[in-house]
Amino acid sequence: MEVQNIKDSIIKCFVFVCLLSFIAGCSNSEANKVQYIDVPTEVKSSEPSLMLSSDHSLYLSWIETDSSGLSQLRFSKLTDDDTWSEPNTIAGGKNWFVNWADFPSLTAFGQNNMVAHYLEKSAADTYAYDVKLTISNDEGKSWNSSFSPHDDQTNTEHGFVSKLDISNDRFMSVWLDGRQYAYAAKDSTLTKEMTLRSAIINSKGEILKEHVIDDRVCDCCQTDITMTSQGPMVVYRDRSDKEIRDIYFSIYKNENWSVPKVVNNDNWYIPGCPVNGPAIASSNSLTAISWYTVSNQLQKVKMAFLASSGEFSEPIDLNYVNPLGRVDIEILNADQAVVSWMDNSNERSKIMLQVVDRSGQKSAAFTVSDVSEERSSGFPRMILKDDYLYITWTEVGTQLKVKSAKINTAILSK
Repeated sequence: MEVQNIKDSIIKCFVFVCLLSFIAGCSNSEANKVQYIDVPTEVKSSEPSLMLSSDHSLYLSWIETDSSGLSQLRFSKLTDDDTWSEPNTIAGGKNWFVNWADFPSLTAFGQNNMVAHYLEKSAADTYAYDVKLTISNDEGKSWNSSFSPHDDQTNTEHGFVSKLDISNDRFMSVWLDGRQYAYAAKDSTLTKEMTLRSAIINSKGEILKEHVIDDRVCDCCQTDITMTSQGPMVVYRDRSDKEIRDIYFSIYKNENWSVPKVVNNDNWYIPGCPVNGPAIASSNSLTAISWYTVSNQLQKVKMAFLASSGEFSEPIDLNYVNPLGRVDIEILNADQAVVSWMDNSNERSKIMLQVVDRSGQKSAAFTVSDVSEERSSGFPRMILKDDYLYITWTEVGTQLKVKSAKINTAILSK
């Protein structure tokens, strides 16, 4: 009997070791497919974003903050040997609003033009800050004086900016605007609402048109914008009178925004802002959206494709475990999109990727990297260049540091 027990124990031990080896092998296999690219920053860095210009150049932007409290928006260009160039500084200040969820970005538009945005405090109140835009007319070699796309001059929240190249050396900027909080404080006939607004701006920094897209939206969720075959489309988290905060979209057509429509009736009731906005991408005739929601008390990450009817298709659930959201999306080809999100499994937070096609078929979920679930880890961003998906995020350690990597898209579709 003792001999049999010993044999059984040996067999169990062998199976357990094999299982561990298999799991480690799978983990190492995925890790080996992620090629890290060092980011040239030595001080505290965070809030990264990626941008692909019209000539197919890839740029990475981020904020650096030194021990004196000086924050600087910096950027770097990917070189031919897949390294980031020596960084350049766009702007800097000690009165910036630097926030894990409301991050700056860089956008190329027209001929040789770029526009960057950041947030600058307008008063001592925590959420009193303005959007600041600065334009370069020489591909980032020099930057003009900053300006705001809004002129309300209220000490309220302005942020969660998205920008889009639209034609004729012009770009569109959309943002959340809290001016009505100040107006309502002085006028009892008004209610305190966060609004979604837009402006069309030329390469000289002149504001050509302004619009209110939605007069009641979620207070602090990211917006996103893309150019579809129908025109510019903005996506955002709405806020109903009953505190339902689902994802909506609007299309800019004939110099006006369409009446906003819901992407899907998730019916997420939440009396506060979840700080988790949608992401949208478009290429040629394919447009796809991803978002985080809670339905039947379950956290979910969903995606959908834009149908020819102008409505979004039935949502597709990603293969999440315990998602945190913080989504992004890119179009891979005429039939597929890839979604990124942050997930919690086995007591670890991870950046995940999954490819989905129009028929609803999904690849296996792919782990990019372990990350901290703390807010300071921010929102991972990704962009497609040639056959590679480039990803950036903030690593939380003794000090915050921007990380970047690339993955061959052929690996993801398996």
